[in-house]
Amino acid sequence: MEQELPSPDETVTKKYLRNYTEEGREKQKAHLNNIRQLAMQKKRELKEITLKSKLMKLEPKLDLAKQYDEYVNNKNQIPRQETEEQIVYTQKPKEKKKKIIYKEVEEEEEEEEIVYVKKNKPKSQESLERTLYKSSTEQLHLRAVEERIRHNFTSCYNALMPREY
Repeated sequence: MEQELPSPDETVTKKYLRNYTEEGREKQKAHLNNIRQLAMQKKRELKEITLKSKLMKLEPKLDLAKQYDEYVNNKNQIPRQETEEQIVYTQKPKEKKKKIIYKEVEEEEEEEEIVYVKKNKPKSQESLERTLYKSSTEQLHLRAVEERIRHNFTSCYNALMPREY
């Protein structure tokens, strides 16, 4: 189970060579420039592909926009015939129900039937002054209640606080 480690003589030593000469540096620069150019070219191709895909997505929307513009232009050119025939919808007024009260009056000689027609009075709407008066009195009442509550809280709080004599 023991692993045998290679002896130091058997290990391969790697040498990292650096190009310190002018000729080596020029080769390295040319190689890096070549790699940069290839990378930029690949980047341009990818940009073109993404632009084309975006344009493909926009194409149906552009077609719809063109169709709408054509529709609006054609709509303005055609005179409207519907303006001559205007359709007006109105609501039928509700029939008012009348209460009929029959009262028989008995007299010695004749029997007469008297009919009283009682009309429902429309509910009187409150005037603006009345509604303002009601709302202001409600506000005053609420304010008074809040002041009482605030006074009670402060008096209870002051009663619980220790005093110095």
